Amino acid sequence: MGIEETLKKYSWIAPLLQKADRETRSTLMKNFRQRKKNFFPEGDFKADVDNLIKCMLCPNMCRFDCGSLAAANTESMSPAYKSRIAYYLSVGKIDPLDPANKEFIDLMYKCTNEETCKAWCPFGFSVVELLETVRDDLNAKGLMPGYVKPVLDNLHKTNTVEDHDIFKTFKEKGIDNIETRGKDDVFFHVGCISMKFPSMIQSYIEILQKAGVKFSTNLEQKACCGAPAFTIRDLDTAKTLAEKNMGLIESSNANLVVADCPGCASTMIEKYADIGVKIKPKITHIVNFIAQLITEGKLKLDKEIPHEFSKVTVHDPCHLSRNLGDLKSMRTIFKNIKGLTLLEPIYNNEHTHCCGWSGALHWSDKKIAQKEASNRVSELKDTGANVIVSACPLCEVGLDKGLENDEKNKIKIIDISELLLKVL
Repeated sequence: MGIEETLKKYSWIAPLLQKADRETRSTLMKNFRQRKKNFFPEGDFKADVDNLIKCMLCPNMCRFDCGSLAAANTESMSPAYKSRIAYYLSVGKIDPLDPANKEFIDLMYKCTNEETCKAWCPFGFSVVELLETVRDDLNAKGLMPGYVKPVLDNLHKTNTVEDHDIFKTFKEKGIDNIETRGKDDVFFHVGCISMKFPSMIQSYIEILQKAGVKFSTNLEQKACCGAPAFTIRDLDTAKTLAEKNMGLIESSNANLVVADCPGCASTMIEKYADIGVKIKPKITHIVNFIAQLITEGKLKLDKEIPHEFSKVTVHDPCHLSRNLGDLKSMRTIFKNIKGLTLLEPIYNNEHTHCCGWSGALHWSDKKIAQKEASNRVSELKDTGANVIVSACPLCEVGLDKGLENDEKNKIKIIDISELLLKVL
């Protein structure tokens, strides 16, 4: 983070410090400078104790924009509180081996990975990543919570998050599978959760075909990207899956990987490097690639959008907007659709709010995840649109959870690929 961005995030506190008396300012600065002496414990830890301490001492602006905190409506869900508990667990002030402290261990998993905390953090780090380092220590002590173990069992048994190989259901779902001949320009990475939305996958396939892209999907050989294993912090499983994907991508000889799930793209770009797996081709989310095709004139949107889809609102996936930093691609696509009016929600782009269904929260506390999904749907409904468009299959799962049963016939949740196909 640049110095200007850091100062901007701190600007609100400067007048408060100026108004404080000299003794208060001196005490504050002295304690901050001595944080390592006062707080840093002796011993070896996988947990990022240094940054946990910084998070504990911060004015905690992140608490004002954490979706999980807003959903739970309890201070214990704030990012800074989690960091304090994480610190206490790591250094032994709270004994993680005491069964009475299980709720504190569970708290380390009650996070959606949305990273709004990072958008506000003056240090520029993510509580999501800090909690992951604490999970490493907890797992090393054999304290992995039982509710994440079925996910790992599935990954070991089927190479997917489901209890069956969901990729091999493509025939019954009407999805075209395109096996590589080793001469592809693009490898189309389809995610596990994407397979729950066959119309989305098929729409992307038809869009790529209309643009004349030479690509493959290789669904017969596919495996999960490993994102759930990274979240749980079973890095051996994550590496096994990463290597499977690396081999499959290399067999296609493609020079570009496009993923239909922002979480998959983020995992392959950022997480694989952490475990020593390097994907040689460039990796991007598929909306970025499609926006490029439109801009270059390789994909022409000739038709006008049908009237029932003429007014839409957009849910920016956290992984796309914050992790991948792509704030333009979806709107480039929207601008090129004739007759479309986009009604922006109040929280959008890098300040988007989470669907509630990412990270580990929906495993550890479905009630809070459901409430977070409901809160996000309410923000989107406030635009007046009855069509919600996103570009992430997991978000589309979460947003659907946020709808009341009697709303599901009135409000449509669709992937941007399905919107695009209506004008091609």
